Formats: sequence, structure tokens, C-alpha cells
Amino acid sequence: MSVSKMIGRKISVLGGGWLGYPLAQELVQLGASVNLSTRSQQRKHSFDINTDMDTNTQIKAKALSAFLVDIENLSSDVTDFLNAEVLVVNITNKNIPAFAALIEKIEQSPIKHVMFISSTSVYPDNNGVISESDKLESAEHPLSKIEWLFKQSNSFDTTVIRFSGLIGYERHPGRFFRNGKTIKNAQAKVNLIHRDDCLNIICQIINEDIWSEDFNVCSDTHPNKQEFYTHAAKSLGVEPAQCETNSTPAFKVIDNAKVKARLNYQFVYPDVMAIDFSRDVC
Repeated sequence: MSVSKMIGRKISVLGGGWLGYPLAQELVQLGASVNLSTRSQQRKHSFDINTDMDTNTQIKAKALSAFLVDIENLSSDVTDFLNAEVLVVNITNKNIPAFAALIEKIEQSPIKHVMFISSTSVYPDNNGVISESDKLESAEHPLSKIEWLFKQSNSFDTTVIRFSGLIGYERHPGRFFRNGKTIKNAQAKVNLIHRDDCLNIICQIINEDIWSEDFNVCSDTHPNKQEFYTHAAKSLGVEPAQCETNSTPAFKVIDNAKVKARLNYQFVYPDVMAIDFSRDVC
């Protein structure tokens, strides 16, 4: 990433889970002041005391404020949480009316830019390569409908990031198929992205103020499910899952050319088969 332009910026992150909490920490390290939300009082308490931050980050922790926000229950005042320039929407909720209500709140706030974290699941399996310009996202997919809601607002700009399957840290792919689970459609190609690359790309887009665009974010390589998940299981020393194969597997291959070109981005983990899982990188 180029020289940080985060210093002094106010950013709200809706959703403080596996991706949102480390994102908030990274933004604070880059000099931003961050509002971070959760639906859990216990989780909010952990944000408040910052128990898992190192000493240097704890010193900066005064720049991180925790809020209780549930978009399905916006009766509580979210004015303070939305008192920011940028909002990163990073929750798994697909309740379309709830998002419509949230957008009304955003339109009444100082928010100028929204980053909506979506998924490449909006694309159907076409047994081919899919890029942003193909416009193949399903209009009936709830995430597509939510993306559209954000883009229709004239009160702020929206950039949509569509992440592929998320791996890294607690999400070790060697654990995805346990307890007798079978890998179905095992010859289909995988589309995956490591959390480190997710964080880098989110921060770079905010830092460079790249708005009103869509980005597919996925690693370069696409082994089939059997190859990848067998490799991941062996890295943990566990028995690989059984596979079901189809003579004509349904799949898609997500093209990441746009994000690499637009951001001049080099992936930390471009080859998912080259990740050293034995070192617990994930």
C-alpha cells in the first residue's frame, strides 16, 4: 500500500467478527479512528478492554470505540456509530428490509463512502471464468439485491467487494469437512481468499479512495476441491474427507484481474496450494 492517508480519518466498521475485528485493529494501526459494532454485549466488552491487543496497539486503542448495533433492531440510536466518513458493512445478515432501514439511517449521517462486503456467491456456476464486467450476478440473490440498495442511494458512494471463500487463522480449510462430511462436486474448482489479502485490499481501497466500483477478490489458483481439501487435511495430519464426483461438475472460476490492475496489488497468498498450513499460517 502507498503512504497511509488514514491518519485522522473516521471509519465505522459494521460487524466485529472474524474479519471485522482484525480490520478495525489494522485501521487503527494505520492512524484511523474506528467505530466497531457487534450484536453481543460480551463481545463489546472484549473490544472495550482490548485484551488480545499487544502493548503498542493498546496505546492506540483509545482510537477504537465499540458499539452495540443490530440492523434488525435499529430502535437504539446509531447516530454515534455512524458519525464517520467511511462505513464498512461486514455482516452476514441478508435481511433486505433491515438493510433498507439501515440505509435510511446512513443517509441521515455524515457517511460519504460505503464499502459493502459481499460474496462471489452472487454469481451462478457457469463452468467458466467470471469477471466483474460480465455482469453475471444473479438478480435474485439476496446479496445482489442488497448491493443494489446501497448503489441506489444518492447520499453516499458505494464500492462492493465480492470475496470468494474465506480462509485463514481460525478458518483452516483442513477442518471444513469433519465428522464424516463428504466433499460433494469434488472435481469443481475452488475460489478462495486468505484473510491477510482481504484486509490489505480493504485498507488499500479506503486509503486510495476508490469508490463506486465492484471488485472480485480471489487468489490466483483454482485447484479442484478434492486436490485442495485433501492437501489441507493432510497438513493437519487428519484423514481427508471422502469425495463425491460428478461426470460434469458445476463450477465457476473467479477472475481477479481487475483488483490486481486497479490497485497494482500483489497477493500475499496467490497460490492456495502453496500456503504452508503446517506452520498454522491459517
